[in-house]
Amino acid sequence: MDKAALKTRLLELTRADYDAAREKYETLVAEARVTGDEPLERDQQSRAESNGELAAAWDEAMHDDEARLQRLNQIDFGAKTEVEPGAAVELDGRVLVVCVATPEFELDGKTVMGISPAAPIFQAMQGLGAGDSFDFNGTSHAITAVH
Repeated sequence: MDKAALKTRLLELTRADYDAAREKYETLVAEARVTGDEPLERDQQSRAESNGELAAAWDEAMHDDEARLQRLNQIDFGAKTEVEPGAAVELDGRVLVVCVATPEFELDGKTVMGISPAAPIFQAMQGLGAGDSFDFNGTSHAITAVH
C-alpha cells in the first residue's frame, strides 16, 4: 500500500472538511450581523441570534478539523509491522488507518477508513500484526496485513 498516497488522501479529505466548516462559519457570522441602521423586526433579530449560535457550533467543528489536520501531519505514516498510530490495517475486506476518524473512502480499489487511537477497536488490536486475530464486540477479526 502506498502510504504517501494514503496520507495525502487523508489530508485532502480533512482539509475539505475544514474548508467546508470555515465557509459555513463565515456565512453564518455574516448573516448574524445586524447593522443597527434601521429597526429590526422580531424575526430578523431571532434569525440573527440563531445564526450566531449556529456559527459558534461551526466554529467548534472548524477547530476540530484543524486539530485533525495537525494530528495527521504529526503521525509517522512509515512502514509498520504491528498495529500502532500510522498503521494501515487490512481486515474484513477493508483498511483501517490508525490516525484520525474519517468517513470511508476508496483508495487503490480498497475501502479505507481512518480511526482514532482512542477508538475501542484500536485498543482491541493494538500491538497485533499480520496473521493475528482479535475479538471485538463479539465478532472475531483476522488481520491480513499491516502497512
